[in-house]
Amino acid sequence: MIKLTKQNVLQFLKYNFGGLLYFWSAWVIITFGTDKLGPVKAYLIGNIVGLTLNYLVQRFWAFDGSGRTFFSSGWKYIVLTIVNLGLGYALLRFLVGLNIPLWLAQFGNAGFFTIWNWVFYKYWVFK
Repeated sequence: MIKLTKQNVLQFLKYNFGGLLYFWSAWVIITFGTDKLGPVKAYLIGNIVGLTLNYLVQRFWAFDGSGRTFFSSGWKYIVLTIVNLGLGYALLRFLVGLNIPLWLAQFGNAGFFTIWNWVFYKYWVFK
């Protein structure tokens, strides 16, 4: 069970900063890069940049992993990201199958993964 301590609250806020950095960096690259790069390249580059920035924030700031190597946490981050893609798609399909509007289902998905990823980052990826 995760206790509500000042340290955990600050860590959760730092973790969310990484998520916001991912979102906005990907958004900027996709939004402004699509005309020059095409939608697929812009999407891939935007997400790679966003995921990389998020990883760096999580590893070095939110979860203070300066003492570990990329190989001790990077492969876990990649595995979790791949699992999240499949699980997120399945959860979205499930919610939409319950006749929940897509836009609302995406908020549900985001809320689930905000907690899910924080727990996995804290207790597995960056432990």
